[in-house]
Amino acid sequence: MKLDFEQIRFINALDEMTRATAKDCFIHEGSIVFLVPSKHMRKAIGKNGVTIQKVKEKLGKPIELFEYYENPEGFFEKAFYKASVEKVEIRKTNDRTIAFVKTKSDDKKIILNNLRRLDKIKELAKRNYNIEEVRIR
Repeated sequence: MKLDFEQIRFINALDEMTRATAKDCFIHEGSIVFLVPSKHMRKAIGKNGVTIQKVKEKLGKPIELFEYYENPEGFFEKAFYKASVEKVEIRKTNDRTIAFVKTKSDDKKIILNNLRRLDKIKELAKRNYNIEEVRIR
């Protein structure tokens, strides 16, 4: 994954203001999406969200933070924070890697009602875990 100048500028701004270094960053529909190691999330957000609010003001765009985990299962379990994930299964078929995310039917509705967030999760999964497809079950 190669970052462009703007992405690097955003990552540097986050690091400078929060001391939390993002692993990835991209723009999605006007929002800046950061992938931050789980151990740095507290620093990135700050007490009562004050720190991330300052970053939003400096960059002049809405910001979303997602937690990075070494394994994709951990990423998916945290990424769908309003829905509980029962199980994540990663399957490699031929030349594709697919993540199957199992939830309860009510939680599936929550996920599918927020397609913008799902799009961001899919993009992060592709960029950082080489997962080409995410299926919600």
